[in-house]
Amino acid sequence: MKKIILFIVISLVWMATSTAQEKLSDTEKLASLGKVYGFLKYYHPKVAKGYVNVDQHLVEHISKVKSTTDKASLSKIYIDWIDELGEIVPCKSCNEEKPYFDKNFDLSWLDDTRLFTAELSSKLRYIEQNRNQEANYYIEIKPVGNIKVTNEPTYKALGEYPQEVYRLLGLFKYWNIIEYFFPYKYLTDQHWDAVLLEMIPKFQQAANKTDYQNTIKELVAKLDDSHAWISITQENVKHLPVKISNIEDKAVISGFYNDSIAKQNDLQLGDIIVKINDVVVASEMAKRLKYTAGSNTNGKIKRTYSYIFAGVQDEVVLTIIRNGSEKQITSKRYHFKDFNYLNNPKTIKSKSISDDIGYINAGSVDGKEVFKIFKSFKNKKAVIIDVRNYPKPIHAALTRFTNSEKRDFYNGYSPDISYPGKFIYKQSRKTGGSRKNFKGKVIILVNEETISLAEFIAMALQTGDNVITVGNQTVGADGDVVTFNYLGGYKTAMSGNGIQYPDGTETQRKGVKTDVEVTPTINGLQQGRDEVLEKAIEIATEKK
Repeated sequence: MKKIILFIVISLVWMATSTAQEKLSDTEKLASLGKVYGFLKYYHPKVAKGYVNVDQHLVEHISKVKSTTDKASLSKIYIDWIDELGEIVPCKSCNEEKPYFDKNFDLSWLDDTRLFTAELSSKLRYIEQNRNQEANYYIEIKPVGNIKVTNEPTYKALGEYPQEVYRLLGLFKYWNIIEYFFPYKYLTDQHWDAVLLEMIPKFQQAANKTDYQNTIKELVAKLDDSHAWISITQENVKHLPVKISNIEDKAVISGFYNDSIAKQNDLQLGDIIVKINDVVVASEMAKRLKYTAGSNTNGKIKRTYSYIFAGVQDEVVLTIIRNGSEKQITSKRYHFKDFNYLNNPKTIKSKSISDDIGYINAGSVDGKEVFKIFKSFKNKKAVIIDVRNYPKPIHAALTRFTNSEKRDFYNGYSPDISYPGKFIYKQSRKTGGSRKNFKGKVIILVNEETISLAEFIAMALQTGDNVITVGNQTVGADGDVVTFNYLGGYKTAMSGNGIQYPDGTETQRKGVKTDVEVTPTINGLQQGRDEVLEKAIEIATEKK
């Protein structure tokens, strides 16, 4: 009798456990729907060619998926959906081997036994093995290798706060573009699957337009990519005439967009800004940071400062600390074009720092000027090349003088739309080079303003014969930018191509390699010193 009772107890426990294991949350079911939607969109030949309205299919399936109670009923919905799409012709070219970069690739969810039956997993794997190999209706590859998002309706008519099903549609659209075509997905702080599970209830529960738009910003921020942004407001905001950086964990004026205008507003280098109007900067930073995209912490903070200090008001009251004393000043804000920052006639292109040291501002010269400058520097013992800016694509011209021979300076990889989620290695571009190259020291200056093409140029210069890189962490966002619409017509962006050093070292999030780390200080700024340049001059005058 005791054995019978024990058997019954064990059986009941097993049944309860089994039932608990099969019970799926609404979030899990919706996440599976979002994944199946994206997979069919980019893999299924009929869907990938645009023959069906896959968005409408998704909207129609949301309520069905929510009403399921276990994996059998959930899987049946997806099996019926796949069967309705029709037969897939076996693919003869899908097994071709390519030199793939596949750190982003993960279709293991197709075999998730908790969510899917064996029959469904088999159908999904068949689609993968016989995936679309022709042009994709939703994605094109541009000449430089990154994607162009195509034929995506904007749904502007739904307004700024659409119904829940369309809020989820927007999330699933965006999540799948990142899932299959973002080259740095594997480097995000949070696993991209976990992002989907976290954001589904947030999009469902967004109570109004502001909540919804902030949720979109939070989603984009999870790319951990300084090329990522989303433009929701159409307001033409104005800016202070100064650059504000995170120095010693404070909001510090670190440079000018226009020094004359800054002087008119009594703004000085090294000023610590603690309040804007009555808003405490540190508190506002803590509130906004999770909505700001950036490759690393410093980059996120710097970009958040730019949002905090920009606005539509013509004038703001700033509470600052200058030389240890707190004071209030009133500053005007301006449209960025008013600063004439990119075409400032005062900008120095090159100069002789001394008889032995030359200086080049990489952000202000073109290829033809590089030749003339190096000719004038032929008797110098060192040349400092400042890449704390955004140059033109002058790496070939510069490296013609820094390198004695042509060298590979990066590995690149681009999305493969014939196998979404995988990336193809690109042929590395070479530097310039000449046996008549400059024989002295070449010192590269980098900092938090060295982004994208500037980082690419720094990488090329670092292959030189006698090069030292001085400065602090660069932005860590290299690779061509992809812009596309988020549902509702909001413009958004991400990095489109993967870039690494030839040895496989990542630049994304980390920034370019530096040999000598120098970070500006508040004290140095207040004294009007350029501490990074000072260190470069010190290195230039050192004897070998």
